[in-house]
Amino acid sequence: MSIRLNVASKLVCQPKSYHVFTCHFRDSKADSYTTESLDPWFQETPVSRVSRQEAYEINQDQFEMKFGKQGLESLVVNENIQPRELDMIRVIVGQLNIGMAFVSHHRSQFHLMENFTQGECATIFTVHRNIVGLPMHVKRNYVLMPVIPLRDGEVLQIRKMRNLHMCTHKVPYFFGSAERMSEYSDVVSTISSSESLIIVTSTEFITGTINVVTTNKISERIATTLYENINLKLESILPAESEPLEVKDPEPASMFIGRWLRESSLEEDQSTEEYPSMEEDLSMEGLISRRKKDV
Repeated sequence: MSIRLNVASKLVCQPKSYHVFTCHFRDSKADSYTTESLDPWFQETPVSRVSRQEAYEINQDQFEMKFGKQGLESLVVNENIQPRELDMIRVIVGQLNIGMAFVSHHRSQFHLMENFTQGECATIFTVHRNIVGLPMHVKRNYVLMPVIPLRDGEVLQIRKMRNLHMCTHKVPYFFGSAERMSEYSDVVSTISSSESLIIVTSTEFITGTINVVTTNKISERIATTLYENINLKLESILPAESEPLEVKDPEPASMFIGRWLRESSLEEDQSTEEYPSMEEDLSMEGLISRRKKDV
């Protein structure tokens, strides 16, 4: 038998400047159920009552994402946000992090330190550009303009394979156990592998991460394997109906799980350059987490 946890939500963002987005989640829903399949990639059919898991539903307050040359750099959140809610945001929006500067790399494969939510980890980047047929070419009323120009019908794929034994600032795995919600837990969770894939066309942006996690309950000597899928897909780009919302009582936060304010070792962007406003809303629908416990 397999126990599944599904968390789904929409991420709605509006550009505040060329490098800052103001965002919030909406329509968040989390539920769990039992299935017969042990294959985490198999289409699941519940064989038990579907239970709502409100603890995993995502905070809907406004926050900001700040981007740099290598991708997502930092967040700005409400100073009263709960640490666990902040970590959930980090894990999800971390899917938008490219982790490298395209202008400085022309090879199809290279090694870099990626600013991953679990820490700064040695990562193998593999970049492919292919011409695809109609299945990937979706007609939209907008065109994406990535750093690397794409011809109509061309797809850019960026695959990231992380070496989790070569990380600095490494932090405990976040979604490893619901018992992390309590002050004390005898469950130790270790992420054993992590791989991400980003797909970009002239109209599509899709990104996903597959994590394999081992949890050990010390008091009972029980080991459990969790498979987590985190996916984010661009759903639409619409004209903005209002000016970008501001974060109430804002405080900066790093991308690293388990840390509150930005670490002093992380460089702040001191630029005072002003950017023109960009009036559009970006809505992304994410199947945020799908996990399996082998029992």
